[in-house]
Amino acid sequence: MMRSANSQHGSVLFPILLATVVAGLAFFAMPEKPVTEETLADRYPLDRGLATDAAVLTCESFEDEQWCERWAGKDRSTVELVAADESLGFEPLQGQALRIAVPRGEHYGANYRYRFQEQIGEEPEAIYFRYYLRFADDWDPAKGGKLPGIGGTYNVAGWGGRPSDGSNGWSVRGLFNGRKHEQTSIGFYCYHADMIGPYGDSWTWRNDSARYLENNRWYCVEQYIKLNTPGENDGILRGWTDGVLSFERTDLRWRNTSELKIECIWIDIYHGGKWVPASDDHLYFDNIVVARERIGPMRVGRLE
Repeated sequence: MMRSANSQHGSVLFPILLATVVAGLAFFAMPEKPVTEETLADRYPLDRGLATDAAVLTCESFEDEQWCERWAGKDRSTVELVAADESLGFEPLQGQALRIAVPRGEHYGANYRYRFQEQIGEEPEAIYFRYYLRFADDWDPAKGGKLPGIGGTYNVAGWGGRPSDGSNGWSVRGLFNGRKHEQTSIGFYCYHADMIGPYGDSWTWRNDSARYLENNRWYCVEQYIKLNTPGENDGILRGWTDGVLSFERTDLRWRNTSELKIECIWIDIYHGGKWVPASDDHLYFDNIVVARERIGPMRVGRLE
């Protein structure tokens, strides 16, 4: 909450409290996180113990191959767990990370789904999805493509030129745009009931330089979707970068029937449209969390 410039008590007490906290704690260097409502990550410094919270459905830290047991998808040579990758400028977030490559002249890097019905026995109507993303040193796409997101296609509609009509399926994947000025902007690629034409709508997140992503740096990306009341334009979609709200809409319509829900979290790494990369492109993912409450960036932790 912002304080009035005339609040003398706030001006005097805040430096004292800040000095007390800093003197008592030692911190890891993490991206700055704005003061907001408490998130799940605030309760679990460095995400330790986060997986045990009742609001959390799954956490993936990629320390072993067991993550594949929860994510349906085809094994690809483009997907690998790595702890070191100096040639591509990699520095770990925590231990190992998932490295995905999109080879020169090809579209696909990865295609995995966490299916709610199979994993928890139901499909929600609202969900938070957080992941850490790092573009490698060779990341240099001339045009855009898809990043992880959330889906309800039911293998009928909502991707690949199969338009949504409110009864057949929908999707909200992440997107990346072509790299410009050594930065990559990200956003949502959305198939929804009010779309026009056969392909999804691209909604880039806030257009200021602070929200554009550089290579060789970890970013916290979080998405939230709340499905609309069937037939109504009251669906909610939000996106955060390093804890900063970068996109919000509260007037969306994905469905006209309650039969459509949130089917899956979708790790879809794809160059195109129809274009392909002119060189190999690599990117890394770590500390994926899917939850019923706001997750937030990994909290700066106390050294024990």
